[in-house]
Amino acid sequence: MEPFLTISVATVSSTKFASADMDVQKAGMARLFLAAPDLRGSAWMMQSPAFRKLCEAYEHACLRRDLLRCSALKDEGALLRSETECKSLEAAAIAYIRKQRQLSGLA
Repeated sequence: MEPFLTISVATVSSTKFASADMDVQKAGMARLFLAAPDLRGSAWMMQSPAFRKLCEAYEHACLRRDLLRCSALKDEGALLRSETECKSLEAAAIAYIRKQRQLSGLA
């Protein structure tokens, strides 16, 4: 009976982490669509693992940037690097969506 309990706990933990990853990906996608409103009809892109990874990376970068913006100890260099990273990921995600739209004939 104990091994079953261990597997159940592991399964629940694994499901919890998968759900957290999806939440981060959705948050990144929402943030991306706020930055590029013309792409809001592209939620179908969440089917793409590459796009989900871009959204996740974008959300994490934006959260780091937001922390730096609110930090009592200002590190302008780190903030500038973080802003650059966010813009770069945003541009990559937008380019990816536009390319996928073009390839699928939706553009």
